[in-house]
Amino acid sequence: MAGKIWIGALRALWASLPWSAGWLLGEALEGVSGAFATTAGAGAWALWAVGLTALLVPHTVSLTALRILAPGVLAATCWAAAVTGAGAAVALGLACGVATAIGALSPLVGDRFIDATSYGHERRLALRAPAAVLVGALAPTWALTLGGMAAGPLLWAAGHWVLGPLVTVAGWLIAVAGMRALHGLARRWLVYVPAGLVLHDRLVLAEPTLFRRPVIAAFGPAPAGSGARDFTAGAGGLLFELRLSEPVSLTPARSGGASEKVAALLVAPTRPAAVVAEARKRRIPTPAG
Repeated sequence: MAGKIWIGALRALWASLPWSAGWLLGEALEGVSGAFATTAGAGAWALWAVGLTALLVPHTVSLTALRILAPGVLAATCWAAAVTGAGAAVALGLACGVATAIGALSPLVGDRFIDATSYGHERRLALRAPAAVLVGALAPTWALTLGGMAAGPLLWAAGHWVLGPLVTVAGWLIAVAGMRALHGLARRWLVYVPAGLVLHDRLVLAEPTLFRRPVIAAFGPAPAGSGARDFTAGAGGLLFELRLSEPVSLTPARSGGASEKVAALLVAPTRPAAVVAEARKRRIPTPAG
C-alpha cells in the first residue's frame, strides 16, 4: 500500500512539472537564442513525456528511465534557480525538483517497479547497489548518460555546425553505454517463488540460483562476525544471511565457470522489513520466526 501511495504521489508530481519546474526553466531560457531555447524546450517536453510514460508503465526499464530523468529535473531546476534568482516561483520549482528526485530514488518505488515484472506467484525485492558504485561511479555515469543525450543537440542549436553533429553521435554512444550500466543495477533482486528463494544478481553470480525451501535453515539479518560467503557486491547497510542445511553449488561471476559449494551467504536487500515479512509469509524460517 505504501508503495502505491508513493507512486501515485510521484505521478501527480511529475504531471505538475510543466507548471512548476518547467515554468522556472522557461524563465531561465528567456535570455538565450531562439534556436537554443526551442531545442532545450522541446527536449524538456520529450523527456517529461518519457518520464510520465515510465511512471504509468512500471517495469525495470521504466525504473531505469525514471532514475535517470528525475535527478535531471533537480539539476535543471538548480541551474534555472541560479540564473533567475530568488523568489517564490524559484522555491516552488526547487521543491518540486527535490521531491521528484527523492521519490524516484525511493526503495518503495524501486520495489514496486521491479515486482511489476514478476510472474505468477513470484515476489521480487531489490538488492542494494554496491557502495563503491554509489560513492564513485554512479554520479559520473548518470551525468555522462544524461549529458550525452543533451550536449550534441544543444551545441547544434547554438550554431556549432561541425562540433554539434560530432558530439551528438559520440554523446549518444556514451549515453547508451551509460543506460546499460545503470539498468544493470535495476536488475539485481531476490525472488520469492513457490519452490523457495532465487538470488538474481549478475554482478556476483554467473546465473540466477534457486535455494529450495527444504534446504533453507534460516534467512534474516546477519549476526556480527558472520562467516557466510559475501554475495553483496560490496553493498553497505544491514546484511542478510541465508543459512542452508546443506551446501549448494554456486557459480560466482568472473570465476571462469568454476563452481563452489556454499552453506551460507550474505545479501543486501533495500527493504529488510519487507524481505522478512515475505519470508514468513512463504514459510521460510527467519531468526525470530
